[in-house]
Amino acid sequence: MRRWQALGLALLACSGTTRRLDEANAARRDGHPREALEGYQEVLAELGEGKLPERDAALRLKALRNAADVSYLEIGDYTQAVSYYRRIVALHPGTEDAWKARAVTGDIYQQRFGDTRGAIAQWADIAQSDAPEAPAYQLKVVRAYLDLKNWEQARTETRILRERWPASDTADEAQLLTAQAWALEKREDEAQRAFQALIDRHPRQDMVARALEGQAGLAADAGKLDRALGLYARALEGHPNPDTIRVALEKIKARRERSRPSASLGDRVTAFDHGRPPPKPARKPAPKPALKPAPEPAPEPEPEPEPEETEEP
Repeated sequence: MRRWQALGLALLACSGTTRRLDEANAARRDGHPREALEGYQEVLAELGEGKLPERDAALRLKALRNAADVSYLEIGDYTQAVSYYRRIVALHPGTEDAWKARAVTGDIYQQRFGDTRGAIAQWADIAQSDAPEAPAYQLKVVRAYLDLKNWEQARTETRILRERWPASDTADEAQLLTAQAWALEKREDEAQRAFQALIDRHPRQDMVARALEGQAGLAADAGKLDRALGLYARALEGHPNPDTIRVALEKIKARRERSRPSASLGDRVTAFDHGRPPPKPARKPAPKPALKPAPEPAPEPEPEPEPEETEEP
């Protein structure tokens, strides 16, 4: 009899908890997030932190998820949201709910707290798990290290990805990020080889186009403008953002024109004389005979001196 009474009380308590959870959900739908959060907190306070029967544990998980989401997305209390997501991870380790909680926690660390290393710790846990999204989060780890300008660690993480998932599309993406890491480090030769290694893997056309774009950018930086134009032209087909390639082509063409020596005035005059025979050279006039110098005039004779007059005595 007592057992049935206890069971009845438990059912009543469970129904009351379910009702409060439903009321909190209704308040959230009606646009009252703080009222909803108070309802979720009441449910969590009633259920506690310990081990629960399966049904109560499921209710607590729902309340935790909703409290975390409403704190993050609607109230903007990111610290409180992280505390709820961490409780999900602690109470349900190795589950899809825990992976999702870590993923959102990583986003909050990076986007709201500016803590990229904190975000890496969350995403790396997913990448090391059996979650279906593990390769995608390994890529996020790589990109985070690129943001930190830790080129060597970024390449290490891409190598881990290629070794663990060698035949996946994410392996091609990892090879592209490897090349970009070399390029960002100003290591042109290594970057060119890494881009070519991606092309040699025969990936999707968009990946080939992005690798060609990377090679073109390196050629342009090295002043090899004709090579850059050829690579950009090849990258245009299949590129996910062809307008970017068209803009790059126009810039390289303009740069090449500026680098050419300017034409002289005579070149400008004759630049449009297409099809005309070249003008005949003008005949030089015959040289004029040299004039003989005129003879110098003879010097005039000097006048003779007049005789002196003598006085008579």
